Amino acid sequence: MTQLSYNEAFDPYHAVFRFMRLFFGCKPKHAIPYDKLRILDFYLLYPFRLQNLHMFADDTRWRAVSKSYSRLKPYGELPDDNSLFERMGSFQKAAASSMARAGIISDDEWTRNRILFVPDGIAGDVEKRCLEVNATMPDIVGILCEINARYDLNGRDGLKARSGLLEYRYDPV
Repeated sequence: MTQLSYNEAFDPYHAVFRFMRLFFGCKPKHAIPYDKLRILDFYLLYPFRLQNLHMFADDTRWRAVSKSYSRLKPYGELPDDNSLFERMGSFQKAAASSMARAGIISDDEWTRNRILFVPDGIAGDVEKRCLEVNATMPDIVGILCEINARYDLNGRDGLKARSGLLEYRYDPV
C-alpha cells in the first residue's frame, strides 16, 4: 500500500504525542509493557476499531462507544487491523526510542521493553495540549485507561489474545 497523503499512524512524532496523551489520560504509576502501550495507542488512533476487541462480559458497553467514533474512519480504505498494527510498529518503536533518549521515559525500563514515564522530563505546555485533545474524546481515553488497569498483556485472557494484534501462544504465563 502506497500512501500519498499524510497518515498519523506512520508518523513517529504523532506517536510520541499519542503516547503522552495516554500517559496524561491514565496517569500510570508503574511501568507499562511496551506491547500493551502499542495496543492502547492503536485503539487511541482508531477508536472505531475497538469494537473488534474480545472484551470481558462487563465491558461490552464499550462497543457502542466505539461505533460512535465511526466518523473518524479515514477517507480511503485501510488494511485490516493486523496489517495496520504491524506497519505502525516501526514508527512506534522510533517514537519510544526518541522519548528514552530525550529523558521522557526511563531508559532503564525501555531496555526491559517497558515504558515508565518521567514526568519531570515533560514540559507543562505539552501536558496542557494533551489534556485538551483528550477532552475531545474522554470516553475512549477512559476506556483505554480501564483496559490498561484491568487487562493483562499475556496469556489467553490477555490483551494480545483478545485484540488478535500480537502472538500470545508462546507467552510466559
